[in-house]
Amino acid sequence: MRTVPITRRALWLTAVCLGVVALLAPRLAAQSIITGYWQPLSDQDAHNYAGGPDPGEFYGLPITDAMRAAAAAYDENEMMIPELQCRPFSATYGPRTLSTMRIWETLDPETQRQTRIESWMAFAAQHRTIFMPDSGQPAPPAWAPHSWQGYSTGRWVGDELWVHTSHLKEHYLQRTQGLMLSDQTIMDERMFAYGDILVNIMMISDPAYLSQPFVYSKLYVRLPQGAMDPYPCEAANHVPMPDGFVPMRLPFYTDIYNGGFMSHGVPFEAARGGEQTMFPEYQDYLATLPPNPPLEEILEAGEEQRMRQDAIRRGAGR
Repeated sequence: MRTVPITRRALWLTAVCLGVVALLAPRLAAQSIITGYWQPLSDQDAHNYAGGPDPGEFYGLPITDAMRAAAAAYDENEMMIPELQCRPFSATYGPRTLSTMRIWETLDPETQRQTRIESWMAFAAQHRTIFMPDSGQPAPPAWAPHSWQGYSTGRWVGDELWVHTSHLKEHYLQRTQGLMLSDQTIMDERMFAYGDILVNIMMISDPAYLSQPFVYSKLYVRLPQGAMDPYPCEAANHVPMPDGFVPMRLPFYTDIYNGGFMSHGVPFEAARGGEQTMFPEYQDYLATLPPNPPLEEILEAGEEQRMRQDAIRRGAGR
């Protein structure tokens, strides 16, 4: 019988082991690549989360007429209603806010494969679960109850975590503008770490309110010694208002939609938004639009609308 020298056997065994490690390394490395504490960076979207976009500042957003109609009835004071003060954000909005996030994983004790990835946002105590392929979690039927965080499934593609989310409750697309998302919304995400920076790219689709996907990215920086405090929330009457009063605006009450973007010289038509305003070519079309009327004229018309609305409210209260 021909024998193989011990040294050659050792080389073969080493090569096989290295090959197995090479095959498993991307998966094992990816498992913990996004775990830990993360602090959001606001240098890319400070306008959205400082004072917030002006009401009616819809340019660059692929919204529909149904979305505009919903926004026209929105009053920012509705957040002062006690029933809404402690309401959590949706999975489509929470990751885009200024809140520390903690991410952790659950591994199968025998196979050491990921079964779940979970996150916790400090603000409003938002707890989200992403079920991985080895979780064995069955997909819910279409008629299953919807929740703030929805139902999320994930998978690793290289070092990127791909997540799909459905079964979401109706919630905000942009809160300060009153832009909503329906319960038909789905969201696809791509998450990956670049050194100590975590990138989350969100692609939000809604057949009711969006004509094209809304694409948004958020950056976080790793906190090596992160910590998170509890979030106790107790509703209080911060803004005095009668019991049972719900702030809202009638459809024709639109003066608040004009001052902000008009002061920046944005034409009315552009401010209405729509998918055509998402692309660079729209700048050429902007040059062909007529100038806006004087701001004083618009605000005067808005005052007349306010008086009309107050008269209707008084009549409804009799």
